[in-house]
Amino acid sequence: MSLEPGSALWAAALSDVAIGLIAVACFAPSLAWLGYFYFKDDYPRAPLSKLLLVFGGGLLAGPLSLALYEGIAQVTFYRGLAALEYVPDIHKLLYAIFAVGLIEEVSKLLVCAWFLRRRELETRRPIDGIVYGSAVALGFATIENWYTMLRTGDPEWSRVVTLPFMHVLFSALWGVAIGHSLSARSTRGLVSLGLVLATVFHGLYDYILLSGVANDAMVILLVLFLWVWMASATREAAVLAARAPE
Repeated sequence: MSLEPGSALWAAALSDVAIGLIAVACFAPSLAWLGYFYFKDDYPRAPLSKLLLVFGGGLLAGPLSLALYEGIAQVTFYRGLAALEYVPDIHKLLYAIFAVGLIEEVSKLLVCAWFLRRRELETRRPIDGIVYGSAVALGFATIENWYTMLRTGDPEWSRVVTLPFMHVLFSALWGVAIGHSLSARSTRGLVSLGLVLATVFHGLYDYILLSGVANDAMVILLVLFLWVWMASATREAAVLAARAPE
């Protein structure tokens, strides 16, 4: 067979290159963000191998999320939202919060909780909950980008940079709660509250993108608010970790 342009082998080679680019586009930014969040503060760190293990677990949250989406598709209300551009804004808001936000945050939290229940993670400090939550979120964003870009056939470079970061911001809400809860610095129910907040903020973010009424500038305000909060929570948790006895 020939490798000349237009040949079947040429098309197959181009397809392999496209898949390779998509793989790089999906994994490289997420792993870069993982390194950033892991090394950016000075504190006693959890083993990198554990963090990579949780990142891999985040990849499994993608299929779990898809299964949950398939499940709610059997509900009449959600089945009627197949074409979101034609439904009222209030329905978009409900779908963004109670479908997208709820399903994706629950999927990520379940994976993190599974590792914790198996005692795979040495989590006894508030900072560990943030770091492990970020790792799960980055793994989830990686597989979400992979599914999306395989459908389109092309890397979406703006998406591969922003989506992992956004998932980290959302998951930090329950990640902080996990860290404080397991370090015995909080009351029961904090993780549930973190999940509710993550679901709502995640849903609001998607609603702003889906809605024709909300101003896109609201996305910037939402991101800035979550980033400032996460930076403050991470800094406080890192200080506590540095002061804690080995």
